[in-house]
Amino acid sequence: MRVLLNSWMREIDRAAIDQRGIPALTLMENAAVACCDHFTAVFPRNRFPACLVLAGKGNNGGDGLAIARLLLERGYDVRVLLLARPGDLGPEARANYDRLLEAGAAPGQAGTAAVVKKALEACAAGETFLVDAVFGTGLDKPVGAGLFAEAFQAINRSSLPVAAVDIPSGLGENFAPEAGAHVRARVTVALHALKWAHLNPDGSPDCGQVRVMDIGIPRDLEDRDEYFMRMTEPADFKALLARRPRAAHKGEFGHALVVAGSAEKPGAGILASYAVLRGGAGLCTAAVPPQNRDLSVLAHPEVMTLPFKNPEEVSARLDEFSCVLAGPGLGANPDTQRLVAMLLQKARSPLVLDADAINVLDGQAPLLRGRGQRPLVLTPHPGEFARLTGKAVRDVQQDRLHLAREFALRQGIYLVLKGHHTLTVSPQGRVWINPTGNPGMATAGSGDVLGGMIAGLIAQHYPKHAMELILAAAVFLHGYAGDLAAREVGEAGLTAGDIIRFIPKSILKINGFHSPFLAG
Repeated sequence: MRVLLNSWMREIDRAAIDQRGIPALTLMENAAVACCDHFTAVFPRNRFPACLVLAGKGNNGGDGLAIARLLLERGYDVRVLLLARPGDLGPEARANYDRLLEAGAAPGQAGTAAVVKKALEACAAGETFLVDAVFGTGLDKPVGAGLFAEAFQAINRSSLPVAAVDIPSGLGENFAPEAGAHVRARVTVALHALKWAHLNPDGSPDCGQVRVMDIGIPRDLEDRDEYFMRMTEPADFKALLARRPRAAHKGEFGHALVVAGSAEKPGAGILASYAVLRGGAGLCTAAVPPQNRDLSVLAHPEVMTLPFKNPEEVSARLDEFSCVLAGPGLGANPDTQRLVAMLLQKARSPLVLDADAINVLDGQAPLLRGRGQRPLVLTPHPGEFARLTGKAVRDVQQDRLHLAREFALRQGIYLVLKGHHTLTVSPQGRVWINPTGNPGMATAGSGDVLGGMIAGLIAQHYPKHAMELILAAAVFLHGYAGDLAAREVGEAGLTAGDIIRFIPKSILKINGFHSPFLAG
């Protein structure tokens, strides 16, 4: 599913008008029809005979005015409040204002929040829904004190279910929902495509059920790498899950090396190594401190071991492996720093750096650019990414998309920035957004499991399949395994071991996944 930035959407909308000759008023009418179709399905007239439409002065308000007219035509009792002066309406919005007048429904004007509150109080509870068409996705700063903030607060306090046009008013792309007042919707129709503003940092709960509806903009206008941002879906990576040949052998599915674990943290390497095999790799070798060897063998005898005391012992074996994962549980110390420097220089196969392998790169960014055509994947959580970039964690969380794209482009690497809606970014700035996972996965070892799954899928599928697709699939399946596990054991007691246990089921039951964002 495509996801767009606001600026991209404006460019695509303008191209549809200027290059393809689609009148702006036609696009607005298409948007109104799409919204009306979905809103009337959710709020049928036999249960919700009345509707209150709140419209702003921009294109979103124009959509709302057109929706009001269409709802009138479908027999709803419609009242419209304009939170602007008619003279401030744009051309298309003004055209729909005039059409509404011709239909015999003169919009009221709300110059104060008291007018909005009075209109809300006049609505029959349980029989009226509200259409929010005040701001849309174009908002560039939080809504502070004043008419709009008071109006949005009154809407949220009312008992009216809200249907939002494109996005609940007050949510935006460049700030957190809690930064200002905003409407909380039961349903939202996203016009043409899902927007980053629906997700940033997690506006989706306030959007309710989101349905993406087509409004007649040609899809090829967004087929450019600079517009590439997708919500990962199973259909995107189905080729990776194809049935294996009956005569297949383990050597056909890759051999991953996992350099992880220490005397203090042996479990990280054990979890990551086993996740490699659970993810489908044919072979996995765990490079571990000698004192951890017996622990590794006893935990999972399927994993081979390479005991080592210095980086040279690992370096001598690197050519045997189709992917290398390093970092979980190693410790952020000089030995790890020397090991990572060696891997960056000598590993010819794809290299995945996680956890402490990232932490020791503080101030070592030039090392990342020396890999040439050998793929390098970094999988930081926000704290690790903050240290890597010299940012505060809060800054990373507030601007994670732009910072992740900028870093991947500048360093020429693949970046998996973990968290809710984990981002997978290619060296070209292409972005995959993950829809799976749950709060129960915020538990010790979960990231180690993800690192192992990434290494396992790379070992199997690279270079036959694109690296960014392999990474997006690994992130998706990791989150989906966590979701399946949570259904059985709940979120509070979920462990990394549970995630590993459900990896095979995440693949087996992939057709049972249902996206929280629906396409109309």
